[in-house]
Amino acid sequence: MTDWEGWFKRWEAQQGLYLPEREPRFAMMIDILSALVGDAPTVVDLGCGPGSLTKRVADQLPGARVIAVDADPLLLELGRHAVGDRGGRIRWVDADLRDSELARHLGLNQTADAAISTTALHWLSPGELTELFKRLTHVLRPGGVFINGDHMTFDHDQSRLDSAVKRIREKAAADPRGPGVETWTEWWASIEADPTLAELVAERRSRWGGHPDYHSPGEATFMGAALLRAGFTEVGTLWQWLDNRVLVAILDGGTISRC
Repeated sequence: MTDWEGWFKRWEAQQGLYLPEREPRFAMMIDILSALVGDAPTVVDLGCGPGSLTKRVADQLPGARVIAVDADPLLLELGRHAVGDRGGRIRWVDADLRDSELARHLGLNQTADAAISTTALHWLSPGELTELFKRLTHVLRPGGVFINGDHMTFDHDQSRLDSAVKRIREKAAADPRGPGVETWTEWWASIEADPTLAELVAERRSRWGGHPDYHSPGEATFMGAALLRAGFTEVGTLWQWLDNRVLVAILDGGTISRC
């Protein structure tokens, strides 16, 4: 029998190893979500993984409904078992964010109040991100919000700021990790060796051979400009620690809040 709870706890620990400011970012994203669209929103979690952000939104906003979307069958199954559906308020969807039919896959009866994401969208190329933002204008209601938490690089003319951030992060990475905390590579090696997950591992490998990483200078500036071109307004960074940011955009038109 698969130890779903154990695997989820180990996932959370290794994610915290790379992002010590993870919980403050989660908390700020949920505060922003509540402030802009109320405490009972319909939310799409883009690239949800096993549901770290999904779980926190559902637990902290008991009136929220979350559609958790990812194309990784192993992580989705981990989320289904370890996080569950929170009384029917979470629905797990196997879909690729690059799919032009994403809105149909979501199966929404009406447009959503918000789309959120954390540490996921840097796996998409600039062109794929631009297309995703265009699709979101059909997924969200007028006045709906997009909230993205991720490392977003500095601009080309901010090289000294970028160098300072890298030195600070290198110093933090030199600190010893807690007992039993795995790295990203170690966690994946361990879960892929679990014989109870062999079919999911095989399915995952059949879909792709690994993620590209599109980190490049000026990500925050590019993302803001792409959102504006897609039809969002009032795009801005509402929280930041070094290059770790929460970027927020409001879809043009309509009433902003349902509070």
